[in-house]
Amino acid sequence: MAKYVDQQARNRARKRKQKKARRMAMYSCIVLFVLVVSFVITQVIQFFTREEDHQPLLDNPGNTQTELTDTPSPVDYAVGPHISDLSLPLVQPDISHTQATANGRVDVGYFDDAIFMGDSLADGFKDYAAWMSLKGRGTLYLTQRSMTPRSFMQPGAMVDAGDAGVVDVWATIADRQPGKMYITLGTNALMAMDPAEFIESYYQLVAKIRQTSPNTTIYITTIPPTSSAYAAKEERLSKERIQQANDLIAKMCREENLALINLYDVVMGADGYLNEEINSDGIHMTPEGYKMWLNYLIEHTVYSPDSPYIPGSPYHSQNLVDSIITEQTDNG
Repeated sequence: MAKYVDQQARNRARKRKQKKARRMAMYSCIVLFVLVVSFVITQVIQFFTREEDHQPLLDNPGNTQTELTDTPSPVDYAVGPHISDLSLPLVQPDISHTQATANGRVDVGYFDDAIFMGDSLADGFKDYAAWMSLKGRGTLYLTQRSMTPRSFMQPGAMVDAGDAGVVDVWATIADRQPGKMYITLGTNALMAMDPAEFIESYYQLVAKIRQTSPNTTIYITTIPPTSSAYAAKEERLSKERIQQANDLIAKMCREENLALINLYDVVMGADGYLNEEINSDGIHMTPEGYKMWLNYLIEHTVYSPDSPYIPGSPYHSQNLVDSIITEQTDNG
């Protein structure tokens, strides 16, 4: 009988230990869960504080009531003094020696294998695609408001690609292997960091694009000016600060052998600020501004014999044949 009672006591003691062990395990799991959640929340807060603090509210550009049915026709654009001709804190290199050359007009089919990447300024190409005869083509838009080079570099970066829906940026680039990419970034970055920090993150973005899609031709767009009124109230987007960042962009393009699209000169007025005729809200442009932008892209490309140059362009195939025949005739 004594042995039976002693066995019961041992069983009760064992059960108490098991219950205590289960409680300790449960408490440990709860503590671990709370620590993990706290860490994740802290990281998220730090990320958005770093990336979004002081970001301008860059809404979609242009007038949404504009009729977007006409095909854009060629327009004249005012090209002011080169940035290197202005008085800048940093003047190297000469942007006019770095920018993409005017090789003649290409058909809009040139953009069928292109990806436009950038912030809300680049987003205008997605908004006005139909109006600019880019709708229904293979052109893809990895564009979204408030984006910076650093935010594109985040693992799992997602953007609204319009008709393609919300997509993973790097999975899309890896899958598409685009023939060319047009990148427009900087306005948001200058609101959150100085030009040196901005360009460092830009170098990293370019390196990742090349690693992901090594045969892609990369076009880098200079940061366009704001209106004089906007620059007066927001010193982080002053004319001098934008020009300083553009000099660094040009330097990066020269060092990395990238094609520079000098949008600054295309859309600025005589005073060096955003041309008031295409000014939408001080930062963004009207549809006419995007027509000027697209027209410049059509005329300034990296030369390739496979490019769809239109008749009359210097590198159109028939023009090359005619020039060869003329040269042979002249030489007897």
